[in-house]
Amino acid sequence: YSSVRNQRTDFPVIACAVSKTGTEYRAVLGARPSKAMIIRDEENLLTDGISEESSKAFAKYVADHALTKSNLRGSAEYRTHLINVLVQRGMTKLGGM
Repeated sequence: YSSVRNQRTDFPVIACAVSKTGTEYRAVLGARPSKAMIIRDEENLLTDGISEESSKAFAKYVADHALTKSNLRGSAEYRTHLINVLVQRGMTKLGGM
């Protein structure tokens, strides 16, 4: 789990968790204007495991499929960028790289 906050005690701009259950990889996105959402690796980008290239591809996939909106904490574009970064970092940790 990771998140980005404008200040340490503020609500998150975006929150992200990545996981592997069996052979399924998924990203869960929260703290976005709307309820949390799950994005699964439906394109099988991580079939061969987690590498730098596959984690970048999955992060881009998640960012492209995440529905974000703007509010006082951040714009939709900023949140989409953060999703890409946080998913890629999470996948790197999950893969032990």
